Amino acid sequence: MFIGNNLIELDVVDSTNNYAANLLVQTKLVSGTAIMTHFQTGGRGQRGSDWISEPGKNLLFSIVLNGHFINSENYFLLSKAVAVGINEALEDLSGKTGFVKWPNDIYIDKKKIGGILIENQWKGSLLEVAIVGIGINVNQINFDDLQDVTSLSLLGSKNYDLKEVLSKVFQKIEFYYNMLKRGEVKQINQIYFNHLMFSNEWRTYGSNNGRIEGKIVEVKENGLLVLKLRNKELMTYEFKELQFIL
Repeated sequence: MFIGNNLIELDVVDSTNNYAANLLVQTKLVSGTAIMTHFQTGGRGQRGSDWISEPGKNLLFSIVLNGHFINSENYFLLSKAVAVGINEALEDLSGKTGFVKWPNDIYIDKKKIGGILIENQWKGSLLEVAIVGIGINVNQINFDDLQDVTSLSLLGSKNYDLKEVLSKVFQKIEFYYNMLKRGEVKQINQIYFNHLMFSNEWRTYGSNNGRIEGKIVEVKENGLLVLKLRNKELMTYEFKELQFIL
């Protein structure tokens, strides 16, 4: 296993993605290098939202991955591979069915258990390196006023060994990363769609034009979501343009 073979463990850092980016400025990191921390002072979610976590309770880490086989047209394939890997690992550990909520969250029992933030460094139109930031709620059981959040501990009524969970997640991500690297794109797209929350279901969503009814029929390789309406019209949405109503 190459993911996590080089593991940097920190007590406190602003964000593991920032730490990885700063390291890459100073030195060349082997693909699969992972940086984990017990506490983040400035954890970030997608589009600038915060990621809040109790010290020592959860998994907060970043993986540095070579992405030379990915380009600016299909960059979301990496997110698909990572999301499926995390979801499968958490399903195995919890014994429950999980879902990938587009674009970058992992949900079990309609509650968020994990999130992904990928920051890409490009060389022309090819992906030079991806910093894959991941947060997973493991042993935290108190989330204050947040109702739509859960953890492995809440789901399984026990404490988990963080390193064992991390190892499981590494294995699953590596499996799908290697599949992507081999060019098995059709399979990745299909497996991701199978894991996708509300895929092929008629649902009501929030949009910039008010509520809209449709079903998700595709998430493109550039991350755009395709919604089929009742009149058979196809609508395409970018991140944050469509709100899920759980």
